[in-house]
Amino acid sequence: MVFVRVTGRAIVNLHSANAEGSVGNYMPLSKMFIVRRGKNGDYDIIEDVVISGNMMKHWHAIRTVERLKEAGNSTLCDSCSRFIMYRSTMEYDDEFEFVKNCAIEDLHGFLQPNKQVRRESIVKFAFMIPVEEIRAEYAAVTHNRVVTSETGKIPGEEQAMMVFKREYASGVYGFSCLMDLAYVGRSLSDPENSNKILPASERKLRAKSSILALADVLTGQFGASSSRAVPIIQTTELICAVAKQPLPNLIHGFFRDYAEESCKMLKAVLDSKLVKDLNVFIVGDRITEAFSELPSNIVNIASSFVEAIAKAAEVVEKWLE
Repeated sequence: MVFVRVTGRAIVNLHSANAEGSVGNYMPLSKMFIVRRGKNGDYDIIEDVVISGNMMKHWHAIRTVERLKEAGNSTLCDSCSRFIMYRSTMEYDDEFEFVKNCAIEDLHGFLQPNKQVRRESIVKFAFMIPVEEIRAEYAAVTHNRVVTSETGKIPGEEQAMMVFKREYASGVYGFSCLMDLAYVGRSLSDPENSNKILPASERKLRAKSSILALADVLTGQFGASSSRAVPIIQTTELICAVAKQPLPNLIHGFFRDYAEESCKMLKAVLDSKLVKDLNVFIVGDRITEAFSELPSNIVNIASSFVEAIAKAAEVVEKWLE
């Protein structure tokens, strides 16, 4: 049994990760109302630019496919192998048959409407949202597309040059995700059935690939309009907790005190013996200071978030049975 919880913060500049379609020639970003706590204990609700968990989940699935292919894994359905994560195109009557034949449908869940078979995702993402202390700012950039003739001239027709505007935002974003990797390669609808569990080597490969794919996502390999606006991102803080026992979610990086509160939560589950086997991988001076409350033998300070995730992946591979 292995459970992974991740939270942290990243500076994200000039992203257009989530758009809301277009109104005429204008493409606005996705925005939602967010509750922020004031210094005096009051609350305020402010509209801000967000990046949906659905967006993060989609790109994590793509990065996981790349990791699996690199490792030589062939258990992918045709759609997922081509980065099409919509509804399952396989038609089986049993959830475990989908699990056997596609690692992404195992990790990220699926719905097969024709057969009325589904699987809950064991990899879940929260929205990335601007942190409590500072809101994001956004503005529209004007773009244009130019049509030329065979001689390189711009025709005189009205539509020769199409002007459109697209919004871009910059801010410090909090993120959070969880991976219940105890259930990788295992039927959720019949979890105690020993005939519905994949070999340990396959389960370890899928779990490790899923963890490593998170490092790719947090380097900015996500988002709409990435052909012209790859998010300019630096992940500055990270907490990754790996446990053999079920683990509560860490506090979302949105909150100004998320590091301190996450540490309190982990200390509580250790003291109460709810969790007995735990490793925590952290990045950032503020996180290191906050986690001084935990026993030093379970806290691993990494020099970068990629190192932290790579070390967490090694523990997942070792602990997964």
